[in-house]
Amino acid sequence: MRDLIYLSEQKLNACLLGATDPHFPLLSGSLQAPIGPLTAQISLGTSASSTQVTEAGLERAVDRLVKHHAPSSLDLPNLRPNQWVHFDLDLALRTVHEDSGTVPDDVVLFVGSFPSTDPAAADNGVLLCGSVQHLRVQAESAGRMGSDTSWLHEMIGEIARRDAQGIGVIPEFLTEIVPNRRPVDNIEAAAYGVYAWMSREYPPLRRNRMRGYAKILMDAGPPQFAHRLLVATPLFVENAPQRPPRRGWWRRQAAGSRTLSP
Repeated sequence: MRDLIYLSEQKLNACLLGATDPHFPLLSGSLQAPIGPLTAQISLGTSASSTQVTEAGLERAVDRLVKHHAPSSLDLPNLRPNQWVHFDLDLALRTVHEDSGTVPDDVVLFVGSFPSTDPAAADNGVLLCGSVQHLRVQAESAGRMGSDTSWLHEMIGEIARRDAQGIGVIPEFLTEIVPNRRPVDNIEAAAYGVYAWMSREYPPLRRNRMRGYAKILMDAGPPQFAHRLLVATPLFVENAPQRPPRRGWWRRQAAGSRTLSP
C-alpha cells in the first residue's frame, strides 16, 4: 500500500491516460483533511478532476510510465524539460505563497539533494514544485516564496492549469509557458534562490525519505552556479521506507558494548 503525500490526478490524466477510475474508492494511504488556512486547498486553475485514483490505477500508470517513458535517474547529466525522472531521497516539504501575496498558501515545495558524480563537487540540488490542491497530508507553511520569484510562482500555477486542460507536455523553453516579462529577472537564479533558503531552513536532519516520479522543468548548474539544480513538477510523492543505519554505526555500537561489558 502506498503512503501518498502528493498526487496530481490532473497530471495522471494529462500524461498517462486511463490511469484514473471514477467508480472506485480513493487510493488508500495517509490521506488527511487539511486543517487551518495554511493548508487550505486553493485552485490555481480549473478545479481538480472528479475522477479518483485506485491503488490498481496508480500501479497501471507507473507500469505505463516505466514502459513507455523510461524514467531517468537524477544523476543522469543534461536532463531536458519534459523528461521523466524517478527519485528516492531525503526531502523537506513546505507550502508557500507568492512574495507579494498572503495566506492561504497555494504552492507546495519539496527540497533535497543528492551526491554529485564528481567527488570534489558540491551536492546536486532538487526542487520539486506543485500545487497544494494535490497534497494528501497536512504540511507546515514556510510563508512567502521570496523576492524576485513571481515568475517561478506563476509558472507553477500555469503548469497546474495546463495539466487540468490535458496539456501534459513541458516545452523546451519555459518562457513558452509563462513569458519572462522583466528582462532583469533571471529564471535560473530565482529557482536557486528558493532552493538556497529552503536548504538553509530545512537541512538534511529535518527531511524525510520520499520517493516518486516527476517531470523535469529545468536542469541548471555550472559555470554560472556553484552546483547543479534540478527543478521538476511531481506526478506523485510517497513516504519511502527509512534507510537502515550504515554498517559503521553497527560496528561502533558493538565496540561500545564490548567496552562496557564486565
